[in-house]
Amino acid sequence: MTQVVIHTEEGKPDLLAHDPPAITQVMAAEIAQRLYGISGDVRGLTAEKDANFLITLPCGEQALLKITNAVEDSAVTDMQTAALMHLASADPTLPVQRICASLKGNPSEIITAADGQTHVVRLMTYLRGTILSSATAGPQLHHELGAFLARVTRGLRGFFHPAAGHVLQWDIKQAARLRPMLETVQDPDLRKRLTVTLDRFDAEIAPRLSMLRAQVVHNDFNPHNVLVDGQVGTHPIGLIDFGDIVHTPIICDLAVACSYQIGEGTDPLRQMCDMIRGYASLLPLEPEEITLLPDLIRLRHATTLAIGASRAQRYPENADYILRNTAASLRGMNALDQIGDDAALRALHTAAGTE
Repeated sequence: MTQVVIHTEEGKPDLLAHDPPAITQVMAAEIAQRLYGISGDVRGLTAEKDANFLITLPCGEQALLKITNAVEDSAVTDMQTAALMHLASADPTLPVQRICASLKGNPSEIITAADGQTHVVRLMTYLRGTILSSATAGPQLHHELGAFLARVTRGLRGFFHPAAGHVLQWDIKQAARLRPMLETVQDPDLRKRLTVTLDRFDAEIAPRLSMLRAQVVHNDFNPHNVLVDGQVGTHPIGLIDFGDIVHTPIICDLAVACSYQIGEGTDPLRQMCDMIRGYASLLPLEPEEITLLPDLIRLRHATTLAIGASRAQRYPENADYILRNTAASLRGMNALDQIGDDAALRALHTAAGTE
């Protein structure tokens, strides 16, 4: 049974409060045959908000059939599709999914489910590889990851879409909108700490962001969205999930990627600095962008903690899953605070070549 749609603080429906499309494997097979003229072995894939199916054709090739949640803004869905098509033209060798045209020649189609809801349907190529989160990093991997992200950013440089300016809470430049969520943070010390972080954002960071280079970016370069070449990853071979793309300063996109690469031990910034070196080798960074990077990384962690607390309160039955990244975010914030901004900035400026 479809749940009642709950709206977020911005008045937009929360996709996680709405069940994925009620599409079975048999229905998916019929949709693939009718709209795309393909058939094969159909297997459902786990997804939070959409209905995704892996289709293995008789020849062995694989494709992903994605049926989008009815609540998702169709303009945002169209932007994601258009971005992938743009990348296919701008950088044909970039390992991202390709959009497959329907029998009518369209990049997407519309279906009406049995419950009367309409869904956008897309067929994409399926990328094979090892998810970075389950792999061990080889010695050069983080440098390669940085260069890979720079290629994606450079490939999107000439892209724009009317929906690119949509309000996305995971966009760091929207951090001020986190304030209503802070009351759901149970730990009073952490709540105070996050409040101080947002105060600094309002007073010092937000005014400077408007003067930095901005464009449409991937905005979610995390280890669950990156594919590498094996259990010991030596280089990235794929990037998936363009669901968070948005127009924002490019340094916010890099801050998201860096936030997942703060390590432990005596040199917690080593992997992050390797990533920045790789990124800057293809897309040089500006001194002001690096100067803001520690604050932006903290804001990404603050976003994870605030949204997690808010959603865990709203959906207590899923709290364990929703809060799965809490410990890593706390560890990342603590590491930055222990290092101190002066030492962190010296290391980051050296890595970027912006001393």
